Amino acid sequence: MAAPVTESIRTDNTLALIRSLRTHGAMARIDLAAANQLSSATVTSISGELIDQGIVVERPPDSQGPGHRGRPKTLIALHPHAACVITVKLSINEVRFTVGNFCGELHHDDTLAVDTLALTAEALSELLIRHIDDLCLRMTSACGPVASICVAVQGIVSPLRGSIVWSPAFTLRNVDIVSPLRARFACPVQLENDANCISAAITRHPDYMAIPNLAVIMLGYGVGMAIMIDGKPYLGAHGSSAEFGHTKYEANGALCACGKRGCIEAYVSDYALYRDAHTLLPLPAGDSAHPSEEQMQVLVRLAEDGNPIARQIFDKAGHVLGTGIANILALFNPDQVLITGSGVRAYDQLKPSLEQALNDALVAELIGQTRLTTYGWDHDMTCMGAIQLALKAADRRLMQADRPRALPLA
Repeated sequence: MAAPVTESIRTDNTLALIRSLRTHGAMARIDLAAANQLSSATVTSISGELIDQGIVVERPPDSQGPGHRGRPKTLIALHPHAACVITVKLSINEVRFTVGNFCGELHHDDTLAVDTLALTAEALSELLIRHIDDLCLRMTSACGPVASICVAVQGIVSPLRGSIVWSPAFTLRNVDIVSPLRARFACPVQLENDANCISAAITRHPDYMAIPNLAVIMLGYGVGMAIMIDGKPYLGAHGSSAEFGHTKYEANGALCACGKRGCIEAYVSDYALYRDAHTLLPLPAGDSAHPSEEQMQVLVRLAEDGNPIARQIFDKAGHVLGTGIANILALFNPDQVLITGSGVRAYDQLKPSLEQALNDALVAELIGQTRLTTYGWDHDMTCMGAIQLALKAADRRLMQADRPRALPLA
């Protein structure tokens, strides 16, 4: 039994080194050893194998600056084109494909306008396979073989079964989206809720990596949440936990996209805010049920300029969101609640009533030391998180490859 255990330890050490290089960039072997509590000999041996396989490359010696004594350090780094991963983001009337290189950087981005509500299960699978096929042909020569695929979905998913349970983007229910992709591409394929992808991206950020108990709330077209407990994502029994947007604010309240009434999402999401505003305010023409970023920005500017109707709409949304966050604090007592997503565009308008609702709902001791912060939506964190999740599977696939960079595509 010693050999399998030894091999398992070496695999774990190899994965740890790869992830350190992905997180911190080029490092000297001695620094890599210290960061992972490994011996220099172990790091030298593993890095040599990774260089032979084309997974790691050496960089020129580190410049230590004037006055430094001793030989400059030779750095090693991940080869960005050792392999690539493909991600798919499914949302209302849009399918977005991204390609990430082996360092976790966004290499390519395609967005398709699709009538998602009209798709059958077969049509959805065919669309994804056709476009991923095209990406494989175009990307392999540019950034290496495709080693993993991650699908991120707005709504409730079952990662264990690989199925979309429910999503506002589709009329479909309980659709196995993973099996057709695995059969076609013969590589790891995983399915995740979009909020869990966002948490994967954020927790890789140096400011959040060390926070063990974190609630990440995503505001946008819908309202989602991901929870980290003791540094690990909490997925629940069937992978559909933390549906914060579908917890209740009031019985028989506003209509939610899920078909029920009184959900937090029915007051705080983009479609809810715009639904309440578009008949009362001079807003751009467009689909009021699926407002664009331009439409939402106009609504925010009206509130910023003091329009009383717009202010009232955001005050209500802030109160609902604050009441929901109070429940999170009472139930989970996280170290931090982080609000992100495109909806943070209006956080300044939500904040006063949010904070008032939070203080009205809880005694100070239950609020405790929990920090409430926001994270800007400079680029789509769903896709960046999906790239990180896909790379975890790609790393193990690279460890299992029979020959360097030999990752077959069907």
